Amino acid sequence: MLPNRFVLSALFVAVGSLAVAAVVPLRSVQAPPAPVEQHKQLLSTVGNWEGTLTMFMPGMPSEPTPAKEKVEAIGAFWTQSHFECSFMGMPYHGTGFNGYDPVKKKHLGTWIDNMSPALAVMEGEMDANKKLVMRYEAPDMMTGAMTPHRIETVIGENAYTSTFFEGAGDGNKTMVIDMKRAAGRPVEAGTKGK
Repeated sequence: MLPNRFVLSALFVAVGSLAVAAVVPLRSVQAPPAPVEQHKQLLSTVGNWEGTLTMFMPGMPSEPTPAKEKVEAIGAFWTQSHFECSFMGMPYHGTGFNGYDPVKKKHLGTWIDNMSPALAVMEGEMDANKKLVMRYEAPDMMTGAMTPHRIETVIGENAYTSTFFEGAGDGNKTMVIDMKRAAGRPVEAGTKGK
């Protein structure tokens, strides 16, 4: 009786293993994808930045506010931005992720901050003048209605300018962020780079 149980158990394990092997095909070992030129351009923004944020709102003065940003690399494909300034007299903290999808041939981004429950999901491209144009929908600051937004960013070796627009078509200019690279070494996400 005992040998029969042993044979039956062994047969059950063998049949089970074959069934699992049939359902879960063996994956071929593939090398991870290599970064493309757009990823290298993205990683050139890694580091610490200082500059100003200027709002353009009806009936309000357009005075630059000091701002700072730390951009970290997340491997070879993504960056994460940590941005801080004073926004309408209150502390503002935001974070975003940026990458490039070589299959879609699109730049990708997300943004969240401490002043909005909305998640901005962006998609865009580099135009002929080497200006990165990102588009997304977000609530209008005055009405709360979902509205088209656009960010046009010109990136130099040690400076960048992002101009924000809200509304359909050309839209209305709402904000400009002017930043210059600050002292400090590039940082990888999860490290304590200053």
